[in-house]
Amino acid sequence: MKRRASVIALAVLLALAGCGPESTKTVPDDLIGVWKTSAPKYADTFIELTRTTIAFGAGEKGTHLRSVVKVTKEPEAGGPLYTVFYRDPEGQEYKFAFYYDPADSVLRWKNQRTIAWMKATR
Repeated sequence: MKRRASVIALAVLLALAGCGPESTKTVPDDLIGVWKTSAPKYADTFIELTRTTIAFGAGEKGTHLRSVVKVTKEPEAGGPLYTVFYRDPEGQEYKFAFYYDPADSVLRWKNQRTIAWMKATR
């Protein structure tokens, strides 16, 4: 009886472990590249993702390169939500959350879903 209870408990723990967000230490291949939008507000802005870095380009304000700590992917009704956790040079951790639709290769910030960011071609 104890053995059966242990097996059931183990099965429940394994099932629950699969319910959380997927996590990796590097940026997934589909997201690697330079992302731009046609929205006038962000005319001089870009986001560049590599395996281990995230860069925010802000026109005359310059580019801010940061180290990626981890990337999570969570299923949501509007599509998968990615969160890139990154650190600034002082070690402060930040996060950048967005939805990515692989069907049309569009990235949309979690807090600005109406603005579409497309991968730039070089």
